[in-house]
This record gives sequence, structure tokens and C-alpha cells, in this order.
Amino acid sequence: MELGLKDAAVLVTGGSSGIGRATAIAYGREGARVAITYNSRKDAAETVAGEIEAAGGTAYVVPMDLAAPDTIAAAVASTIDRWGGLDAVVGNAVNWGSLGFHGRPEKVEDAPLDWWTDILRSNLEGNFHLVQQVAPALRRSEHGRLVLLSTDVAVRPLPGSWPYGAAKAGLHGLVTALQHDLGADGVLVNIVMPGITLENGEHRVIPKPALDQIAAGFSARKLPDADELANTILFLTSPRTTAIQGEIVRVTGGQLLAG
Repeated sequence: MELGLKDAAVLVTGGSSGIGRATAIAYGREGARVAITYNSRKDAAETVAGEIEAAGGTAYVVPMDLAAPDTIAAAVASTIDRWGGLDAVVGNAVNWGSLGFHGRPEKVEDAPLDWWTDILRSNLEGNFHLVQQVAPALRRSEHGRLVLLSTDVAVRPLPGSWPYGAAKAGLHGLVTALQHDLGADGVLVNIVMPGITLENGEHRVIPKPALDQIAAGFSARKLPDADELANTILFLTSPRTTAIQGEIVRVTGGQLLAG
């Protein structure tokens, strides 16, 4: 299906790796003009920009920190100035916190307040600031589209994930309200919820034998790849989508089967 995204003005936050990278390159294959943000890995973002151009799109790289609202405003303003507007925005950037995956406390009473606050404010308030900045341009677009990335951690237990899960669940409530506001001007707003996501069939932490065992526990009997997430995002942000509004679209491998 031709998605109607040629020359579309797009912003993908956190586009230097993972789902953001796959999505940005997928937009490039559609001939879109794609701005990607990065926090600290400018070299990685510039590599992705080259991949976007090689795929057939036009690329632009701009710095942004979810924890710093002024950088969000600057990134959006710079992108709008570059492209002359915005047609699609993908809120993919994430702040995992300073403790790392294995450094997270196991008991909620041991969670440092500054760790909780940093993750919650970056991932929830940061995306709220993003929405505020992009909303006027999306309202002006003929096909304004907004997708925010959530996580299945918002709906399933994962030890030590309290601030991250709470922040992403907060995005669900944000989109519930946004669909009425932005929808009045023709903008479609949705959530895409990934779970364990692979890149080229691999995971940066989980070894292949463990991945196969995990995948067998889902009703699809497989785990999604970043490209599958990208395809979902592109469809939701394309002019081919006209009535999917305020939804949480899960791309997780289905339901966990009973053990």
C-alpha cells in the first residue's frame, strides 16, 4: 500500500536507535522529510540520517533532552523552520533513569525519590511539553498525526519499573483527552505499545535461547521486530488512516499464555 507520506514533514524523537531508528528509516523509504532528535549520541543520529537519505528521504538531525523543556521547544521550532510545518510526530524518546536495569531497587520503599522524579517527569511531562510545542503545526496540517510510544510495562508487572510504568500509563490518559482537543482540528492521536522488541531478530540484553523461550510464551509465538513497530507507526500517521483515534495499539506478540 502506498501510504501517501511522500514529502510529509515528520519529527521522530529519539531516532538514533531502536524503534525510533527503524521508524525514521521507514519514513525515508516513503520519501518523507524526517527530522530525528538525539540526546547524547549525535554520531549515531547522523548515521541514521545517512540511512534515511539512502532510503529515499530527506533527513535533519537536532538535539533534544526530554528533561529540558527549552530543548524540546528549540527542537520543534528548528524542525518546523526547516520543513515549513509538521504533518506527523512520533514521541519515541525515553529516559530510562540513572540506575540502569540491574541497579533498580527491588522494593518500592527503597526507591530514591530523585530517581522516581527524574523518570516520571522526563517520560510524562517531557512528552506533554512535546505535544504542546507540536500541536499548532499539526492543527495546520492537512493530515496531522501524532503517535506516542508507550510500553507493556504500563499494564504488566516488572520489578523496579514503578516510575517508568507510571509515566507511560500517564500517556494513555493524556491521549484520551488529546483526541477531543486535537481531533476537533482533524489531528489523529494514538498510542503504540511495544513489548519486548527485537532488532534484526536479536535483543541487546536477552540471549537468543532465552528469546526463543520467551517468544513461545506469547500467543503469536514470536516477538515483534522494530520494523514491525515502525510499520504500525507509519500506518497510524499516514493519510490512509482517517478514523483510528485515541487508541492504544499493542504490538507485543499477543497475550502471555498460562505457564
